Amino acid sequence: MKKLKLFRIPTRTIQQGKALTPPKYPRKDFCGSPEEKAYLLGFRYGDLYISKTHPDSPTIRASTNSGKLEQLSLVRDLFCKYGHVKEIGPDKQGAVNIRCYLNNSFSFLINKAGGVPKEILGKRNTALAFFAGYVDAEGTFSINYRNQPVFSIKTQDKHTMAQIQSKILPRIGVKTRLQFVRAAGSVKNGVKSNKDVYGVFVYNKRDLGKIISNLLPYLKHEKRKGDALKVLTLINHVGT
Repeated sequence: MKKLKLFRIPTRTIQQGKALTPPKYPRKDFCGSPEEKAYLLGFRYGDLYISKTHPDSPTIRASTNSGKLEQLSLVRDLFCKYGHVKEIGPDKQGAVNIRCYLNNSFSFLINKAGGVPKEILGKRNTALAFFAGYVDAEGTFSINYRNQPVFSIKTQDKHTMAQIQSKILPRIGVKTRLQFVRAAGSVKNGVKSNKDVYGVFVYNKRDLGKIISNLLPYLKHEKRKGDALKVLTLINHVGT
């Protein structure tokens, strides 16, 4: 170190040094199809936090908190073949923090500021795969107290919601509108919204059938698939 200073040779920062340290656990490059990539992006936009400790770091960390076993199982299944998955918790509220350590082939998950990429929106199959990932993260299929089937998504991400409403749903013949749900600062089920919340809601049975039939090949969340099939069964029964 003294000689480095003597000859004014710049030294690396701690973070730069960490970036050169080989990972403890083996990692594999992303090798999925365009549909899998689109699905992961949709799920990331909905329910994953992506971080990188340093621009030169060989590690991309995908993480989320959830108290739902189906959600934790899905995250584990999505990434365990590519890198180490670690779970911390549960905390006092019953939520588990799940972290997935991936290599730089997953850099496509980092930036979401520009909205849904044009190459994904440009093709029907990748647009639907993205939509499925977003639904697995944020959407619900349900039957309300009136025995009425419903599909809904409610999030604070107005831009992505608007793209789904205006660019993806019309591709399968579903026309709806983006609705304002509640204001920033409001509290729902003990959770405070940091931003305004917007939603898309579909009650029409024909439109519900279109959404479910187009998404089922791409949905991976076990509960989401089960709920979608229950709604589809009700629609078919009522329609007969």
